Amino acid sequence: MAAEKLIDSMRDGKLELHCVSVTITQKCQGGLVLKGYGVLKTNKVGTIYLEFICLEAKSKSGSVVTGFHESFPDDPFDQSQKLYLEAKSLGGDHIYAEEFSLRISIFNRAAPYRLHIFLHEIYIIESHKRLPSSKNYMFFELMEIPCIPTNKMNTESSSYGEESHSWNETEIQIEGARITVVKRNDRVEVRATGDFDADELYHSLLFYFGLSSGRLPQPYCLIKHVGSEIFLYFKTIRNGLRGKKIPAPITDTAVGEGFPACHYAILTSILKVKRNNPLRFNSAYSQWQRVWHSFQSENNIAILSLGVAVEGLLNDVFIPELKRANVDQELEEAKTALINGIGKLDARHDHKQTLISSVERWGNIHSAKALTILVEKGLVLQDEKKAWGDLRNSAAHPVFKENNEASELKARERISKTLTLFYRLVLNVFDYDGPMYEFRVSNKPEFVKREHVQVLDQN
Repeated sequence: MAAEKLIDSMRDGKLELHCVSVTITQKCQGGLVLKGYGVLKTNKVGTIYLEFICLEAKSKSGSVVTGFHESFPDDPFDQSQKLYLEAKSLGGDHIYAEEFSLRISIFNRAAPYRLHIFLHEIYIIESHKRLPSSKNYMFFELMEIPCIPTNKMNTESSSYGEESHSWNETEIQIEGARITVVKRNDRVEVRATGDFDADELYHSLLFYFGLSSGRLPQPYCLIKHVGSEIFLYFKTIRNGLRGKKIPAPITDTAVGEGFPACHYAILTSILKVKRNNPLRFNSAYSQWQRVWHSFQSENNIAILSLGVAVEGLLNDVFIPELKRANVDQELEEAKTALINGIGKLDARHDHKQTLISSVERWGNIHSAKALTILVEKGLVLQDEKKAWGDLRNSAAHPVFKENNEASELKARERISKTLTLFYRLVLNVFDYDGPMYEFRVSNKPEFVKREHVQVLDQN
């Protein structure tokens, strides 16, 4: 009951959790120690913060003074300086937070004083030894609606005897887990039960929801039951990003062409890739996030970020695979022989190294060459490759141009085709074999299926 009330307060942006004791510490030698009490709240933009009354302060030496403030941690990349928060609520719950920073005014030389500390998340741990540990459980809520095909109908009854029916639930069986996604009027509830790794499935679901809907999922609460322990997380969100979206590559309303099975198969593949090839997952997810955020800003930033995102995917995922599949043994032998010959020359060492590094680059696959190979394989179209090249060059070598209708149309055409190319690459990482949108200017996107091209080793 207490958890439900806290989740409701997070959804409404009205969290107010009074803490009778709060301790903030650093575990390093001579680290900061603050003790007092406070209230955990959310502000109007969705950030969780602690309104802290410090009654006791120790070991404030060694911090960096910036202007009129002392900053903690001094070095954010030094794990030994990390800050930890532990609080006890009025209800007796122990609340934790970490990976945050704070600034203390130099005028607060002696307690008591007040601080506002911003937190990216807080969590509570409960131990229930009687709970069965054979199955895991995960639950989270968000307000961004994922565009995934629904396959179950629910009936709701009012106190007046009225009934309403709605196809608002999706159930997906994936490996040892059963996932249900229910779209309520004011939120989306996601549950998973079975045998699964909670962190692995959680991040896979967020990417699946985001990629398929064009929205940025922002869960504000997360419950994980692993073994005999229950973890309850409350997370900072950005209210300003709600309702914003970018064009998505697939739809939740298609029939035929393998739908909805090929849609659900994306999640299965995302989970598999995250487990077996984490670099591919991390690259695809981070590049998608880069593109999403850039589309919320000025056009020139979107142009630069989209071009770089394609290049990042190629460098991280496709070029290493293409190198293995396109080894020219004769060229490699010739390079080795030439490098050995250069090493025997009677010349300055730095001159020889310059020649050797030049020879070593022979046959390297750069981004443009990689796209040429993918065009030959049929994954990418020639006009998509050209649009990316023009987009990348215009961002890397900007010149002043008159902002008129013709230049705007040309920029939008390049963005549309490059976005199609980007999604082609992302979906191929996850072995997607189904239709997707091809974006064009002044026309509705065309939902088409190309012949599947196996580029990456999926093992």
